[in-house]
Formats: sequence, structure tokens, C-alpha cells
Amino acid sequence: MRSPRLSTWFSGSRLGRQLFALFVVAALVPLALSDWLSSTAVNQVAQQLNMQSQQRMTRQVSRQVFDRLLTAKTLLLALPSSAPQADAQLPGLGRAFDALLLQTPQGKPEWASANAANLWRNWQRAFPAIPPVQPLMDTSAGLTQVLLRTHRATGEPTRVYLAALQNGQPRWIAELNPKFLWGPVHDAMDGGVWSVRNAEGALLYPVANVTAPAAQRGTAAGSVFRFQLFLGGEFGAPDWLFIQQAPPPRVSWLGWPLAVWLGLVAAATLLLIALLAQRQIRRTLVPLEQLTAGTRSLAAGDNSARVQVHSQDEFGVLAGAFNDMAAKIGAQFHALEGLAAMDRDILSGASVDSLARRVLDQLEGLYPEASAAVIWQKEPRNFRRAVLWHDGKTNKTVFDVRDLACDAAAQAQWSGLQGDRQFQINSLGENALRDAPCLRSLMPPADGWVALLPLRQGEAVQALIALGLPAEPAASELQPAVEVRDRLAVGLAAQDRERALVHQATHDSLTGLLNRHGLHEKLDALLAPGQAAAPLALLYIDLDNFKEVNDSRGHAAGDALLCQASERLRTRLQANGIVARQGGDEFTLVLPLADAATAQATADAMIRALREPFELAGGPVQVGASVGIALCPQHACERNELLRCADIALYAAKAYGRGRAQMFNPTLDAEARTLAQLLADLRQALVRSEFVAFYQPRVNAADGRITSAEALIRWHHPQRGLLFPDAFIAVAESYGLIAAIGRWMLDAACQQMAQWRREGIDIARVSVNVSAVQFESGELVGQVQNALERHAVPPATLELEITESLLVDENDALFAQLTALRDMGVTLALDDFGTGYSSMAALRKLPIDVMKIDRSFVIDLETDASALPAVRAIVALAQASHLHLVAEGVETETQARMLRELGCHELQGYLYSRPVEPSKFLQLPGLRHGAPAA
Repeated sequence: MRSPRLSTWFSGSRLGRQLFALFVVAALVPLALSDWLSSTAVNQVAQQLNMQSQQRMTRQVSRQVFDRLLTAKTLLLALPSSAPQADAQLPGLGRAFDALLLQTPQGKPEWASANAANLWRNWQRAFPAIPPVQPLMDTSAGLTQVLLRTHRATGEPTRVYLAALQNGQPRWIAELNPKFLWGPVHDAMDGGVWSVRNAEGALLYPVANVTAPAAQRGTAAGSVFRFQLFLGGEFGAPDWLFIQQAPPPRVSWLGWPLAVWLGLVAAATLLLIALLAQRQIRRTLVPLEQLTAGTRSLAAGDNSARVQVHSQDEFGVLAGAFNDMAAKIGAQFHALEGLAAMDRDILSGASVDSLARRVLDQLEGLYPEASAAVIWQKEPRNFRRAVLWHDGKTNKTVFDVRDLACDAAAQAQWSGLQGDRQFQINSLGENALRDAPCLRSLMPPADGWVALLPLRQGEAVQALIALGLPAEPAASELQPAVEVRDRLAVGLAAQDRERALVHQATHDSLTGLLNRHGLHEKLDALLAPGQAAAPLALLYIDLDNFKEVNDSRGHAAGDALLCQASERLRTRLQANGIVARQGGDEFTLVLPLADAATAQATADAMIRALREPFELAGGPVQVGASVGIALCPQHACERNELLRCADIALYAAKAYGRGRAQMFNPTLDAEARTLAQLLADLRQALVRSEFVAFYQPRVNAADGRITSAEALIRWHHPQRGLLFPDAFIAVAESYGLIAAIGRWMLDAACQQMAQWRREGIDIARVSVNVSAVQFESGELVGQVQNALERHAVPPATLELEITESLLVDENDALFAQLTALRDMGVTLALDDFGTGYSSMAALRKLPIDVMKIDRSFVIDLETDASALPAVRAIVALAQASHLHLVAEGVETETQARMLRELGCHELQGYLYSRPVEPSKFLQLPGLRHGAPAA
């Protein structure tokens, strides 16, 4: 892999810039420190030498000035004591002296040089009187002593005067030439600033840019050197102070300061270090950048990423380790991708052939030089094999999958596979490949090796992976194949679970027959839109009286009956027929290619078979069966419609007397649609509150006063108007709606009773009819209690009417509920007495308070002589049982008189009133009003 090009100054590498900066700083700091130390040391030495030199120069210059003063003194003393000739050449005039003047003893000018015009005037002004000076020697010899005087007028330079004395008085007066006097100072002013001051601090040698304070204290720009020149001995004058302000010493070479040379050397050194650092960093960063690029490529998913670093240092070792890691990661990712692909195939429900191909592809990537085979057992002595090998003749990879038929020996060999094993082909013997069909397709070299990886599930071998290898494999080399084998085991187990789940989803767990879902799948396949509408018969079978067996013998007996019934249906069905149990005691037969006659004959045969007794634990029982038949394409060609037609025919068969088969016809369809519409309207009626309660009065037989009322339901149908109970109650009971309707009726009656009590209507009780279904739910007692509490109605004001048919089975649960209602205080009435088949024993145990004589006895009292004895017997039974007796269906005064004479307590019928709305009930004669209930 080629490394990305690095810029000269590592603009693309943060690490390069950091390392380069680190190298430069690491070199710059000691260089700068070394230069500073060197420069400081040299400067200190130079400064010390310079101070010594400047101090000597200051002393030397002052002495040179003093020598010139002595020279001027000598010249002045050499002058004659009398006035010279006019053209005489006086010594020192014009060089040492600017002007000469000879003064008389009386202090008057006697002779003057040509340029001494101002000398006398300046002398007189500066020194108006000089006191006599004691001669230092004998004055007879002439001039004996010289005095030095200085004067500086405002705005003028300092003037230096020498006066030669004779007899203590100035004789010759000379003004010194400044150039002569200060020449040494002027010559020494290269780079420094000089000044000369007297003892009073007056400036003798004027320098314009130097002030006294600066000269005294020195400046930061250099050093100040002083030398005091003693003049008192020679000139009788105060001392002069020579001050030199010298600049700092300059250490240089070839005209350049030492600091510049040190800086150049440091810069050259730093540049050399930077170049070497750059070269070394580049040598380091190139493999590092290659490793970084390789790592990024590997992280981006390029498992073929490798780095080419040929150095023999640690980077070369690291690159080799990276390449090894990348190779392993690539192999692992390849294995993981293959395993992930197998997982996707497993999740998508791929076939075993697809899984085998995926396994072989994975093994090909893991073992490029090997041949591989996957063998799995479909059923005993029937195997399927998928093999993949490299054909050396065509240089192509060959994939082949086919079935293998194995004999008993091969089956035994297959079953005998225990664990993973590997062996060399030539160690098996010449008949080994012929006797081992699982090895024949591997085609390894004659001296090659075979690795067998069986896949066992429990005690059985489910599949086998075989590898033909050119050399003996190590145990670690087979680990990837073992992982593939394990993933194949997951796939096969998933398919087994899928088959089990599909079977569970499509088959009935009790009988093993197809369930509703499985039946639908079969019908959809037979009725597929792309196929021609082949003849087909659908038989809907329902066991008659199964509920009674299930309730009386228990659910275990019912399950046993269903299993026996399913077995009879299965054994008597034609070979291509389908039998299913959709639920409960309903079975469905599908007869492909069957006409109406075949369907009818099959239905009759099934009815006969199911009519035979069933042997159960408690003894044989006998049930029957009703069958509904629908044909395709005569009746329907769509699954749901065909099932609906068969269901309609079954319903008709039951309605016509059970134990028979009924072929579907359009008339039945119309009736079924009417029934379906009625059921839909009933459900909507509960939601829309379309039911209303009418009330029929019950009068006291003795005085005709209304004492109680029976609540009767009516339906305000939005299209059909007011409907009576016989138009919908039976349907509601058959299709599970009666419980909700009964609950609504109970609540409406309690609500109305509460209202009558608040209005002071004298009604002792209101009666409500209760269905058997309400008792079967086990919730009736709670519903009654909730209704009474919700409307604050005393339990004694509610009467529940039950029919005599409830007493047929003498159900303990029923008697328990009735007892609970009676204990609650609710009045219980037995309705339609005399029309059922209840035993006297059951009647005697029944906790009832009221007995109602059915209208069928009452209407025949005037016309049928046998009716009166029957009514008299019922009355006698009621009186013996101390029951309140109510006769319903009274339509004439004669009937009323006869019932009154027989001893009936209350009468009910059209003679007094039809069932009416609550508002009209209040207008009935015989209704008494009392005080409202508290």
C-alpha cells in the first residue's frame, strides 16, 4: 500500500508538525542559552578590559593635558621680563598661546601680541585684582612663578589663562590655545564623551551633549571614568576633574559584532538540526502514515488492506504484525459474513439445499484447496448430498446436489458416526470409497486426508460435513469448519422447529386433523384463481347432542368422543379427501373432484358412522350428526363463500330435525342473509338503545286492584317498527346475545320500579323473565345485586321468572344461584308451569315463591272439560306448597271467575290490559296511588 505523500513541512501531519516543533525547540533552547552564556562571558571580559583601558586612557589624557600646561609654563617663563621688540618671535605664541600681554608692575599693559586685543579686557573683567603672591624663589632673577586661572563668561567658551609672576605680581599674561591645551582630549574622543571640570564643578572643556549630572553619574549607554589632576603645586590652581563617558565595548570580528556571529552560527546549527529532524521524521512518519492508512482501510471494511514497510526497525515489525492481524480479521470477517448469510437463510426459511450450498461456499473460502460435501438424511435409506470440488481438467469449481440411495450397510455406517474424525484415504483400503457413499464424491488425492464432522441430534446423525484435504489438518484448522457445522445444526433445528410450528399451526392438537387455518390453506390451494374450477364438495359436519355428553360425562369424555369421531371420519374418507376439525364438535370434509351424488353418499355414510355408539369411560353413548353440503363451482368458488354455504346448509339440516344431510340451495341463502341482518340489527339495537320495556298489570283476583306488573321487552326497529319478543328472542338465545339483552331488561325494570316508588305508585313487585343462558354464565346473582343497589330498590320488589325447562337436569349450580337470590330477598317465580317435564322431586326442592299457570290451560277452561281438572291440580299443588298462584292469559270474565273460585291470587291477561308503555300503565283502572317511598 502506498503512503500518502507528506509535504515538506508536514502540513498534512499533525504528529509530524509536533515532532518537528519539538526537535526545533529542543535545539533552539540550548543554542540560545549557549549563545547567551558565551556572549555574556565575552562581554564581561571585554567590559573589564575596556574599563581598565579607559581608566588608563583617562589618566593618560589628563597627564598629556598637564604636560601641555607644563610646556606652556616653560614657554611662558622663558619670555623676557621686559618688553620685546616689535618683530620679535616669542616662543609658543600662535601654537601654545592665542595671545600674550606684558603688564607693568603697576598693572598697566606694556606690550601685547597682535591678537591680544581682547586679552586685557577679558583678564580685567575676569580677574580685576590678583592679590600679591608670595614668591617661591628669589625674584632678582626675573620671572619666578606661573599661576593658572580659568574663566567662562555667559555664552562663551571657557578660557584658560597663565600668568607669569615677577615679585608676586603678574608680569606676562597668556591665553592658552584650546586646541593646544585640549588636543589630547579631543584625540581621545573616538566613541566616548569627555569633559573637564574644576573643583567647583565649572565646565572647562565644553561638550554640548554632556551635562554635569550625566557626567557625574554615568548612563546606561556606557561607563564613566574620572581622574583628578592636581594643579596646586605647579600652577597654584584648583584641581581639574577629567571625566570620560565611554560607550560599551564592542566585541566584533571582521567588522561584525560577536553576537551577530553567534546568531549566525546558531541559525546555521538550527537549520542543520531542522533538516536532519525533517529527514528523520519523514523516515518515521512514512511507515506510520502507511500503518494509519492501512488501519483506516481496515476499519472501513477493506479486509484486503496491507502495508508495505521494508524497514528493519520496530515499524517493520509492527507492519508485519498489522498484516498478520489484517489477514486474520479478513478471514474472521469472511467467516462471519458467511455465517451471517447462513443466519439470513435460516431466518428466511431457506431450503436445506440452499443451506447446503451456503455451507459449501463458506467452506470453499475457508479451505480453498479442499473439496467439501454436505450429506443429510431425508428419510431412512434415503440421503441427499451436496458436493463442491475443483475440477482440475476444466479448472472450474463444480457444485452438484442429488439424492443418494443407501443400502443397509451404508445406513449402519451412517448411524455409527460418533464424533469428529480425520484419516488418510490410503489407510481405508480399496473398498472404502465404494462402501462409503458419503466419501465417494469428495475426490481427494489418493494420499489425501478426509475430515468427517457429523451433526448429531440426540442419538441420531442428522447431517454430515466431509472435507477432502491435501494434507493432514491440525485440530485448530478444523475449528472454522466446526463453527460452520454448528451453524448448519442451528439451521436444520430451525427448519425442524418451523415444520413443528407449521404443523402445530395447521393441525388440531387433540385429533391430529387439520384445524381451521390448515383447512383454509388446503382450500386456497384447491381454489387458487390461476387453476380451472375443478369440482369439489365441502361437507360441514356437526355432532348432535355433543354438548349433553360433554356436560354430563365431563370434558375428558367429550375429548375421547371427538378423537373417536375423527378416526371414523378419517378411515371412511376417500384417499384424496381432506378431513379437518375447525373447533368444538364441528368437522369439515373436502372431497376433490366430487359431484352432488358423491357428496350426498359420503354425507350419508358419515352420518351412519357417527350414529353408532361410542365407547367411553362411563359407558357407551350415542350421538348423531348433521351435515351441510356445498359444491364448487355450483354454489361458490371462493373459500369463505363456500364455507358459508356449507354452514347455511348445516344450520338448515339442524333446523329440519338433525341427523340428516342438507344440500345448499339459494332459498337457504336468503334465509341466512335475513338471519345475518337480524343479528347485525340486534347488536346495533344494544348500542343504540332501541329496546324498550312494556308492562302488563297483574290484578288481585278478589278485588281487581293492580298489585304488580310483568316487564316485557319490545324492540323499536328503525325499519320494521315495534317488534315483539318472538321475532328476535330465539335468535338472541341461539347466538349469544340474550345475556346482554337480559342484563339490560333487568336494569330497566329496576329503574322503572324505583321511579314508581318515588311517584307513590302502589306496585308491590315487578317481574322479569330470566333466560337459562343468564344462569349458565354464573353472573346473574351479581348483576341482580348491582341493579338493586344502583337504583335503590328493595329486593322484595323484584320478581324473577324462570321456566320449567331449567329444572330438567337438576343442575347444582342452578339451585345454588336460585338459593342465593332467594336469600337476597328477591321473589322467584316458576313460569309456564305444566308445560315442561320437571320432576316433582325437583319441584319440591326448588326455592320458589310464585307459581304461574300457563295460558294454554286458561284459554281452554270454557271449551275443554279436561282443562278444569288440570288447573285444579295445579292450584292444589301450589296451595300445598304454600306458593303464591298467578294465572296468565285471562281474556274473559268467565275465565276470571273460574280462576278466582279455584283460589288463584293474581290474574294476568288481555281482559285487564295488554302490555303497555310506562306512561299508559299509569292510566290503567285499578291502579292505586299512595305516598311516595322514602
